[in-house]
Amino acid sequence: MDEQTRRRKKSAIEQPLLYRFPEDLIVRETVPGQDTSQELEDILHSKIKFDVNYYNDYGHTALGTSAFVGSLKCCQILVHLGAEVTKKDADGWTALHYALARGYLDIARYLILNGGNLFSVNSDGERALDFVDDEEIKLSLSKYQEQCSQTRAEL
Repeated sequence: MDEQTRRRKKSAIEQPLLYRFPEDLIVRETVPGQDTSQELEDILHSKIKFDVNYYNDYGHTALGTSAFVGSLKCCQILVHLGAEVTKKDADGWTALHYALARGYLDIARYLILNGGNLFSVNSDGERALDFVDDEEIKLSLSKYQEQCSQTRAEL
């Protein structure tokens, strides 16, 4: 084996190939009658390395897509696999912006628990919290973020 071949093989071993998290699976997970449990479980326990922070052709992240379509299960798996909760897409939106814009409070609370920021501003100057109309819910989410932040600070 020549030196160039040896280096190429060594480089391939040192840098594992990353696969994109399948966005079609995110969408299918929310379709009634679709059972994606086994596919998601396979991804969760796979030895394959998934790039969970890539931007798709529209400039969106997989976590943002999951929050937009309302898939808490995909959000949980993506965060477990290392998705950056505060990562902004091409329009400056985080997954929390999408969750709150679509009214998915369960996803919003999960994202906040994992570092999501209600006061993150998108490219239009809108905070994620600006997508909530109900003042009581705004207050509740703000208190929850404060509690989560304190808990993380104590760890």
